[in-house]
Amino acid sequence: MAKGAAQPKGGPKPRRSSGGVAKPPRRPAKPAAAAAAKPAATAGAEAPAAAPAPAAGKPNRPPTAFESRLYAVCKCIPAGRVATYGVMAEVLGSAPRACGQALRRNPYAPVVPCHRVIAASLELGGFSGGWGLGCDTVHKKRRLLEEEGVRFDDHGRLLASDKSAVMTAAELRAAASGVL
Repeated sequence: MAKGAAQPKGGPKPRRSSGGVAKPPRRPAKPAAAAAAKPAATAGAEAPAAAPAPAAGKPNRPPTAFESRLYAVCKCIPAGRVATYGVMAEVLGSAPRACGQALRRNPYAPVVPCHRVIAASLELGGFSGGWGLGCDTVHKKRRLLEEEGVRFDDHGRLLASDKSAVMTAAELRAAASGVL
């Protein structure tokens, strides 16, 4: 088609690279019927479990592969137990800070119980980006954990009598063996 000529309605528009060379038109999106059709090889395959709906005010984007693994491991921490960011990182082969940042963005709370992950110092900090006892979200984390039987002192540190509630990497790895 000549430059400046009228383009037929609905037809693909020519694309140009930065060097002025024509690129092939982009492929149109698959029709709904074609996208819904499945090859015979996958006809009996089980669909993956749907992720829970994100909490209000959280981003509605699919989790990354790392976040999916992290959330699956987090769901293996039973009520009344906690794990540290370091233990989570060790089990996942990652860094504690990466685990903390991903849990900070957890859109599936409380289905994914990120409140059960605490600092290496056995303090509450880090919940939803807050740090320290002056933060409202840390009070929520404390309330959720205390409802599950985990107790803290006035400074937000796990009581010495409750240190058995802290999962080791070996315990968490065993609990998460089905999802790792």
